Amino acid sequence: MGLSRRDWFATVMVALATVMAALWVMDVALPGLDGVRATGAVVLACGFVASAAAVVPGFERLIHGNRWYLVVASLLGLVALAAGIALLVTADRWWLAVLIAATIVLWAMATVRHTRAGAHRRHPAPPQFGDSPHQPAAL
Repeated sequence: MGLSRRDWFATVMVALATVMAALWVMDVALPGLDGVRATGAVVLACGFVASAAAVVPGFERLIHGNRWYLVVASLLGLVALAAGIALLVTADRWWLAVLIAATIVLWAMATVRHTRAGAHRRHPAPPQFGDSPHQPAAL
């Protein structure tokens, strides 16, 4: 699997968010992060950083790419943002579950998409007749 450095960084950020949420659920959170709001803020921040690292640099391709992917990823991003805000406002642990689930699904979708796109870039299609400036174009 050929992940870019940005995708590896996003993977580390999502893993950190997942570990932080798991530690909170197991009631062994780090000092200062023992509240659901603090844990949620860390998860939300990790999700923003992962998105900025792996998605934002390729935003132009995303906008002009697969429309279904764009719609689903956008809706999941809104779910994650809404869950994060609701978590910070209400301190309800249910919103932490929604936030971490949406973050993991977004990461998985983006990682699979980037891996597939990278495979296509590393193995371009062979040139077709007429692709070379030294060959006449097919009629």
